[in-house]
Amino acid sequence: MHGACDRARQWATADLDGELSRFERVLLSAHLVDCPSCREFSTAIGGFTEMLRTAPLEQLERPIEIGRLRRRVGLRLAPAVAAMAVTVVGLGSILASSDLRTRSVRDATGHADSVTSHLASVDTMNLSTAGAIASAAITGPARLTAAGHSSLRGGPVIRKR
Repeated sequence: MHGACDRARQWATADLDGELSRFERVLLSAHLVDCPSCREFSTAIGGFTEMLRTAPLEQLERPIEIGRLRRRVGLRLAPAVAAMAVTVVGLGSILASSDLRTRSVRDATGHADSVTSHLASVDTMNLSTAGAIASAAITGPARLTAAGHSSLRGGPVIRKR
């Protein structure tokens, strides 16, 4: 079967429902005159369709009920809860980091030392440096040196006097 027969068979089924234009009906009639296979198909589906349309309707034993599809509430709320959790964690970390930046390190007398408070506010400070600054602030005055360098690239070195 080639494309012309496929199109003719589609037109034959559409003609049963009255969906063909006059032009398409003329083309279908011309094809059915020349093609015995499509003529047989058109006759067969016409008889089958007529039989279905004239058959008496069957009575149902009980009516068909289409229930409403219920979704689980947990599945709809899960993405929203996850988004809120991410937001809370993000806000908490922002607030915690801004709180740490505003605090100053105090020495044993309760006064903030300008050098230690500046160093304590640096985000890149590691725990050993923080511990050394805290112990130096408690034990007495300390002197920060650059460990023989002109910059503090390797981190501050605290030496007691």
